[in-house]
Amino acid sequence: MQLIKNHINGLAPLLFGRLCKSVKNMSLHNSILTGCLVITLTSVLGGQGKNRSVVLPETAAQQIARLCSREGPPKFDGAWMPTDDDIRKMESQLSRISRLRSKGGIEGARIERPEGYYRQYVGIVIANRKFIYINAFCDDKPPSNWQDSIVDVCDGGCSWGVVYDIEKVAFSDLEMNGIA
Repeated sequence: MQLIKNHINGLAPLLFGRLCKSVKNMSLHNSILTGCLVITLTSVLGGQGKNRSVVLPETAAQQIARLCSREGPPKFDGAWMPTDDDIRKMESQLSRISRLRSKGGIEGARIERPEGYYRQYVGIVIANRKFIYINAFCDDKPPSNWQDSIVDVCDGGCSWGVVYDIEKVAFSDLEMNGIA
């Protein structure tokens, strides 16, 4: 019996040491997994905001001139391609859209949290001045072609449009789709 007791006493430090080493390895392993999870979630969630907006090519200006449920932008003379800097400056001011009241569709309505909508940007020229038209819509899953072509929601929906003046750094001409 004493022999077994001595043997167990001799093994205990060895087993305890291996157990501690395993726990340390598990902690390191868990820390690495946690770090990877945080990085993945940050890139996925952080990318969602970026994926809610797109600059459409100049050819999209033809489509916004003929929207079916609202007037769209004022009559314009041409189109241009906004730069990344133009878009950054405009997006930093998006919350200002909430101050406007709709002039068409649902008159007098306001847009809460405009950054939460999917937004399509089209550069337009009015009287030799550059503007950006924002075509916005809400959707849990936007149409597959929303990053290539104007989404024109007819007969209601939660869509709206607004004009951004890059010189005055101001939004105007908010229009919301009417109620179907």
